[in-house]
Amino acid sequence: MNEEPDDIDEAAARWHAAQHDDAMDWDGFTRWLEEDPRHRTAYDAIALLDARIDAALPILRRPQSVEIQSARPRWRRSARWATAGSAVAAAAVAGLFFLSNGSTPPLTVYRTAQGQGRDVQLADGSSAAMAPGSVLRIPAKTGDPIAMEGNATFDIRHDPTRSVEIRAGGYAIRDIGTRFDVSTSGGMLRVAVTQGRVAVRSLTAGGEVEVSAGNVLTAVDPQSAPTLAPLGARPSSGWRNGRMTYDDVPLGLVVADIARFTGSPVTIDPAIAKRRFSGVLATGSGDAMTNALAELANLRKRTERDAIRLDGGAGR
Repeated sequence: MNEEPDDIDEAAARWHAAQHDDAMDWDGFTRWLEEDPRHRTAYDAIALLDARIDAALPILRRPQSVEIQSARPRWRRSARWATAGSAVAAAAVAGLFFLSNGSTPPLTVYRTAQGQGRDVQLADGSSAAMAPGSVLRIPAKTGDPIAMEGNATFDIRHDPTRSVEIRAGGYAIRDIGTRFDVSTSGGMLRVAVTQGRVAVRSLTAGGEVEVSAGNVLTAVDPQSAPTLAPLGARPSSGWRNGRMTYDDVPLGLVVADIARFTGSPVTIDPAIAKRRFSGVLATGSGDAMTNALAELANLRKRTERDAIRLDGGAGR
């Protein structure tokens, strides 16, 4: 083909940015990838840079020291690609020139649409069950961190010679062989361990908290101390059987689940996003699920055009 490298890089950047749009042309994207091997190489380079930006943002935004309440377990010491265009392509070419020579392995990116999950098999025999509206970025090089957004249940094959690290928001979850569920949104994190043990580290606070089987860690932001509690409810993979069960989960994570599952633009007032919720929601439309949540959690629901907003105070 007669495409110039710069044209390919720009197209790759545009396709990557378009994946954040509900109107993404997945068939067109697949055809573009298959037209020329260089397309796949360029796209993988863009995806890798995006993952590296994700991992670096919490460090770049490192705040000043924060007081941590002693009653909680302490972290023990041990501009995304939002728009496409020539500026994005230029940054990709400048920042990833060395990738064109194959010096850094590419990523495999998995995305799930609303209402659809996906089971992903990893090269080492481990697996991940992705919830709707989630993203996994799997590096080709064994030992490099896996990046995720949304919700997934991991079943990691035990191997005493290595550990698996998963980056989710401003956190890293390290595991040597276990089963656990991770849910993240807006700086919040929930890790529920059903088998084995994991260590969760804040990329900002720079410490670790161990979570053993039968326990759940909840963090409302990477700077604040997390909470540990017994795992009263099963992890939130209940979307598979039509019921989402929550036990002392921040409302921000509940609303993120609803938005991912239904594809509806649902938001919550940040002032109440950290408030905890316990209850069961039947899966359905965004309107039906937010009606149920508003009723159970004593929230007020407002609808503006197609967007749903939840805030404090009863009544809809």
